[in-house]
Amino acid sequence: MNPINNGTQSDAPSLGGGRVEVSVLVVGAGPAGSVCASLLHRAGIDCLLIDHATFPRDKICGGGLTPKAWRLLDTLMPGIKYRYNSVNHIRLMIENRLRCEFDAEAEIRIVRRREFDHLLLETYQQQGGKYIQDRLMSIDERPDGTLVATLASGVQVACQYIVGADGSNSHVRRHLTGNTDRGILAMEEYLDKGTYDSTNDIVLGLSRQYTRGGYFFRFPNPDVEVIGYGDTCTTPDRFRQVLTDMQIPVTKLRGAYIYLSNDYPRHDHILLIGDAGGFANRITCEGLYDAFITARNASQAIISGTPFSAVNSAEYKKMKRQTRRASLFFSATGFFFLKIACRFPRTVKRIFDRKMRQE
Repeated sequence: MNPINNGTQSDAPSLGGGRVEVSVLVVGAGPAGSVCASLLHRAGIDCLLIDHATFPRDKICGGGLTPKAWRLLDTLMPGIKYRYNSVNHIRLMIENRLRCEFDAEAEIRIVRRREFDHLLLETYQQQGGKYIQDRLMSIDERPDGTLVATLASGVQVACQYIVGADGSNSHVRRHLTGNTDRGILAMEEYLDKGTYDSTNDIVLGLSRQYTRGGYFFRFPNPDVEVIGYGDTCTTPDRFRQVLTDMQIPVTKLRGAYIYLSNDYPRHDHILLIGDAGGFANRITCEGLYDAFITARNASQAIISGTPFSAVNSAEYKKMKRQTRRASLFFSATGFFFLKIACRFPRTVKRIFDRKMRQE
C-alpha cells in the first residue's frame, strides 16, 4: 500500500457546500479523535474532524490520567497544559471493607472530561486543523477505493481514510459490523467535594455481589467527586442499590456504554480507535491511555501507508491478554487471591506502580 497522497490546508475545498474532498475524515472529537487529527495535521495530512456534540460537553468517565497516559500525551501533544487534581493515595475496598491502601510512586492526574476534551479539540483547531459540528449518517465504499461519508447536514465527504473515534456507540463500527452492540453500561453521579469523602484519594471497590467484571470507583476531580459503577448487567436501580450499600447520597445519575471487544472486521482504510474500537482496559476500564496509543498508531499507519492492523498489532494482542486475565481476576479464585494479596500492601503497591509505568 502506498503512503497517502498529502494535500495542503490551502488546497482543501470549502466546507460550506455539498461535497468536500479531504484525505482523512476523523469521526469523533474526543481524546482519541482530537489527538489523531492533531498528529495527522502536523504531518501535513489534509484532515477533517467532525463531531455531532456541542463542546464543551460532559463525558461519562472518571477522568483519571495514569502516569503512562499523561507521559504519552506529553509526547504526542508537546506543551499542552490542562487543569487536573494530583492524586497519589489509593484505597482498595472489597465487599465494602477497606482491604488495602498505599501511596503510588507517581501522581494520577484527575481531569474534568468536559474541559479536558474541549481543550484537546481547541488545540487541534489552534494548529489550523479543520473541524465541523456534524453527524455521520452513512459510508459508501466506491469501486475505485474512495470512501464517501454522508453527514446529517447533507454534506458528502470524499476521502481515502475514515477514522472512527466516535465512542462505544460508533456509527463507523456499525458500518463494518452491521450491528448496534454498545458494550457494558457504566454509570456515574457527581457529588460536591467532601459529600462522600473529604480525602484526596482514589477509591476502587470490588464485590462478589457485582456481576462479572463489576467495579465501583470514586475519583476526586478538580471540581467534584465522581462516583462510578459498572458491570455486565448495570441498571439505574442497580447503581442506586450500590450507592445505598456504600451509604452514598443518590443524586442525578448518568450513563454511557463501554465497548470491550475487538471482534469486528478489519479494514485497511476504515480504522477504529479508542472506545469505538473497543480499546479500554478489560479489568479497570481505563480508556484514555489506549485512546492516545491507538490515535498515534492510526496516524502512523495513514502517514506511512501501512495497514493499521500491523501498526496496531501490539494493542490487539494486549486486549486479548487482558480479556483472559479479566476472566480470572473477577472469578471466585481471583477474589480469593486478591484478598490474600491485600494483606501485603507493599506488594500490591509494587505491582500497581509497575502497571502505571508500562504495559
